[in-house]
Amino acid sequence: MTNPNLRKSIAKLAQMDVDLEKKGGPSKAGKLFERILEKEQDLLEKLDLPNTPYYQSLLHFDSIPWEKEIDDLINLLYREIESQKNKEKKSDIELLIEAKKSNRDPMFILPQLGIPTHVYTLFVYNNILMYGQDEPENILSELKLVNNFDLLEIIGKMGYSPDWLESAERQIAFLEEKGLKYIRHYAFDIINYLKNMGFTINGF
Repeated sequence: MTNPNLRKSIAKLAQMDVDLEKKGGPSKAGKLFERILEKEQDLLEKLDLPNTPYYQSLLHFDSIPWEKEIDDLINLLYREIESQKNKEKKSDIELLIEAKKSNRDPMFILPQLGIPTHVYTLFVYNNILMYGQDEPENILSELKLVNNFDLLEIIGKMGYSPDWLESAERQIAFLEEKGLKYIRHYAFDIINYLKNMGFTINGF
């Protein structure tokens, strides 16, 4: 990525951050917030840097930066690029095994695997991997399998829309047919939570 383009992207991100704050933050301007996250991810991908909280924080602005501040940030990003190049490359399964051993936050690990931080991928990481419910190879396979917009959209709706409960077993079976091994566990967690809240759910 050329220096002028990088400078332009950073300036644009800064302006979007300032605009977001003026509009009242993510809760008041959700679409703008999503665009900012997409732009951060796109920029980090072009720089071959992982989309982790540390690198996201480098691209977050409370005010419009001066030219020197942008220059300093560009120099820092270039140093980080070189640092990443010099790091010993680990395989995805090695990253996952080490993450479990060291109890790493999924927000740092999933982006390095190219996996979105979605309610289901976080569930698989926190509840299956960290509790040793399955072998890391199987968990990685699940994370790769669910890295699909359509599947993630369906699963995401399960978390905030009660409509799926009218045909919960059919929905679970459909996702199991797609190859998802832990979806029933995930669904039952949602169902049990709702039952504890006093909801009546047919068939469960």
